[in-house]
Amino acid sequence: MHAVPVFFATTEGQTRRIAEFLVDALRKRGLDSAAVDLASEEAARVDWHVVRGAILGASLHIGKHQRYALRFARANRDALNARPSAFFSVSLSVASQHPKDVEAAHELARDFARAAGWRPRRIFCIAGRLAYTRYGWLTRLVMRRIAAKEGGPTDTSRDWELTRWDDVEQLADEVARDIQAQPAEREMALA
Repeated sequence: MHAVPVFFATTEGQTRRIAEFLVDALRKRGLDSAAVDLASEEAARVDWHVVRGAILGASLHIGKHQRYALRFARANRDALNARPSAFFSVSLSVASQHPKDVEAAHELARDFARAAGWRPRRIFCIAGRLAYTRYGWLTRLVMRRIAAKEGGPTDTSRDWELTRWDDVEQLADEVARDIQAQPAEREMALA
């Protein structure tokens, strides 16, 4: 197991892409990291003794994150709460022009952590990707209508990147600072 695993649950693959970006960003900051798919066997065999900090990401679909991500967070909440941790929620609502929709996405992310009994130091909401080419015909039609109402891209012949990678970079910065400050916090607690 790596010192800073980035656990993720994904449906169309964008959360995986964000997790892999975070891993690269954490490595550039001197931290040993790897992306761990929550649907894999590796996620079931976490050696929390070597984990200094953790990130967990899931995507929102019809107002809910993947159930298996919530099960993982619940099952590991004590370990997650015992070290610097962060949750990132991937949602197209974060890219909305309507503040009410953006706030709803943030509230759903906070609800995820509360439902798991987890107290991450950081909760980030990150815009996803309109993955038209990966959707079935009905989902493509629904997503196109939603995008049109939002003034977003409606060309369904391609995917549209809405993720703001600077936001992902900021999450990596903040998590790295939290983890790197950990030894100093322990020494101060012992003094």
